[in-house]
Amino acid sequence: MSSLNEQKQALRAQVRARAPKPGSPAFVAASVGAQERLAAAALQSGARVIALYRALPSECGTASVAAALEAAGREVCYPAVVPGALALQFRRSAGVFVAGALGVEEPTGGPVSLADIDLLVVPAIAVDAAGRRLGRGRGHYDATLAAYGGPSVALVFDSQLVPEVPVGEHDRRVGAVCTEARWVSVS
Repeated sequence: MSSLNEQKQALRAQVRARAPKPGSPAFVAASVGAQERLAAAALQSGARVIALYRALPSECGTASVAAALEAAGREVCYPAVVPGALALQFRRSAGVFVAGALGVEEPTGGPVSLADIDLLVVPAIAVDAAGRRLGRGRGHYDATLAAYGGPSVALVFDSQLVPEVPVGEHDRRVGAVCTEARWVSVS
């Protein structure tokens, strides 16, 4: 039996191999479709403050969902890594982003309390219908989900939805999964 870390590494490689190629027409269409589905769900839920992430080139984008939410009068915030802390801090965008500690763009605006966030949108490399997600392995989103406890959703491509994600004791589930093809609510 392989270790949990080996199982996670194998799943990351498997999902990355079948994901749409970044920048390809299929990638762009899937990213736009997933963001449209998320924007509609967030607006329908009445969420006022939505925490998004700044997408890496291989991840489902968030720019169009951010624009749609802001145009509808919602507040959007983004995570920042705090040195020495595992849980992420959230800040308003203020329209300016800088390179963060992990190479992900981080906002420069004022802080937003986790308690004020109505919907936490998280990235994932893989996720299953039970809400178990596989991230990059640093634990920032698991720690944040544990501290947050409110409505959360993984924004991913349909090709990243897998039968089962192997998890350890520190891994945290999301409450829903949003792809270009479907919205899966986790019971």
